[in-house]
Amino acid sequence: MPIAFGPLPILVCGPGPLANLVVDGLRLEGRKALRIDAQRLEMLDPKRIRTLILADPPDAPTLVEGILARAEPRGRLRRRATQRLILMHGQDPPPPLPVPDPSGLLRLETFAIRNRAARALLNRWPLHLGMDPRFGQRPHLLIAGFADPAQAILVHALRLIQYGTGRPRISVVCANSDAVAAAFLDAYPQAPEVADIRFGPIDDLANMLHEACSKETRASTAPQIDAVPVTLAVVCFPDAAGEAVETVRQLARDLADIQGVSPPILFEIGLAHEVGSATARGGIADWDGQIIPVSYLREVCRASVLLDGRGDEVARTIHDHYRDSIAAQGRDPNLEPAGQPWELLATSYRQANRHQADHVWAKLAVTDARAVPEEMVESFVLTPLEVERLAIIEHERWAADRHLDGWSYAPVRNNQLKHHPQLIPYADLSEPMKDLDRFAVRGLPTLLARQGLGILRLLIVGLPEPAAGCPGGMRLRRLADQALDRLVARYPDRALVLASTLTDRRSRELVREVLDREQGVGLFLLLSRPLGQVLAELPDPHDRRDFLTLTARAERRIGLNGETDLATWLSERADISLILGDRVPAGVVEKRVRLDPGGLGLDWNFEY
Repeated sequence: MPIAFGPLPILVCGPGPLANLVVDGLRLEGRKALRIDAQRLEMLDPKRIRTLILADPPDAPTLVEGILARAEPRGRLRRRATQRLILMHGQDPPPPLPVPDPSGLLRLETFAIRNRAARALLNRWPLHLGMDPRFGQRPHLLIAGFADPAQAILVHALRLIQYGTGRPRISVVCANSDAVAAAFLDAYPQAPEVADIRFGPIDDLANMLHEACSKETRASTAPQIDAVPVTLAVVCFPDAAGEAVETVRQLARDLADIQGVSPPILFEIGLAHEVGSATARGGIADWDGQIIPVSYLREVCRASVLLDGRGDEVARTIHDHYRDSIAAQGRDPNLEPAGQPWELLATSYRQANRHQADHVWAKLAVTDARAVPEEMVESFVLTPLEVERLAIIEHERWAADRHLDGWSYAPVRNNQLKHHPQLIPYADLSEPMKDLDRFAVRGLPTLLARQGLGILRLLIVGLPEPAAGCPGGMRLRRLADQALDRLVARYPDRALVLASTLTDRRSRELVREVLDREQGVGLFLLLSRPLGQVLAELPDPHDRRDFLTLTARAERRIGLNGETDLATWLSERADISLILGDRVPAGVVEKRVRLDPGGLGLDWNFEY
């Protein structure tokens, strides 16, 4: 006899802790969810299903076939409302599955756990989190350990790592590194065309870091062509407890000692609730400002990712735009494999749209721009120079996607052999081929507008270190409020970003005041020396907590090579300098506002 559930919850069926994580993730975001076992699933009346999630079950094709067979329409019992059957599986491609009857009750969707986790993690903590491509910095991703989801992150990073700043780098250190390298390059033989990829044993990490950017190399007068410090690290050990915690802490120390940088470190803690340290537990005062605990399974089990397609909004818009372009040419998009509605689109085509969509945020970073609610933007047009810069990057991104799918260059295209004549540098393309990339990037504002988003260029306000005699407190904060109010009024088409080392209490007071008061203000943390050194110079618990709290709010943590590099960044990258006190430091940008609480008050050297 069929089981009646009353109000239809989201049903979850699957073995082990994954199904429990799914239920927890759904309930955490306010969804009604119920876990059922396989026996109960067999007795379930398909008409009682609103959404059914199969959490990586064994023998998924047979299970799905049985569910679809019971869900076939039978006369008047057919329900018109479409119900969802979501199969969670390890990674793409999905297992071979029966094709659902288009007139059936259920719509079958597949959800690749590790692939979607890699996308979610690198969207939340992007590759440019620890770098500034406009300052000439190149991305260098370090992966330590190769447990899940390391390979998925490596592959997705290769799709996103093009920032137009030279050849990017990825270093992988793990146990059995030779076997891991061989297996990876066997699966992705064209990956070295995308970036410099190096594999090495975990105990050789120090040597690899020395080779990447040793202190001797950085101090020498020789050209630093190969000096690429790590800009983001991901740690994926099989066991996140015990020794792994100390290993990740040692990694942070090695990066500081050898390369003089403290890039963000994403530490995959798996399902462990207790990892034996405050690295993964505790409050902000226990944080070191660098190691960020993550759980890829918890990330993908959130309702917003699993059910609502968070991260797919722009991808779906790209696909809708493609369908519209086919229709505008007088063709029926439903008759073409790549033109099917999103719900019916093959996984390979969905993935291509997702890869293009995920790179939008890298393009905005390269353009010094940000996506904001559409009502905040009157208009936005890329300059010809920006179009050309982004077209080069878009071609590199497209080529990376093709290479990772096994394509290589040949003068004549051959789909069976995966040969393509456009897998050449952008400069060597014909003008019509370049125009395709230009067209793609010119459509960026329209693409985001379909999501209710507009684009604002950044207005970067640099905060050099305050003068020694500059008083802090309410007077300084009020002057800062007045200055920034005028800047916002003077530049209504720009998004305000403060750039500071946060090492001085007066700067932190000012930054916190602005972040709390103004919505949409960003923060670039400028790290001219390792975080450990900065924290060691803040022995007062209040100062340390204050610094760490603001660090957690920073959208970028830009590693710089000492005070000289810091001064160069402030002079080259800040649009305006906010000077605290009566002393104007050397090397600040031409436009500046001086905040002098003990003297002149506000002193502008340009028309505002």
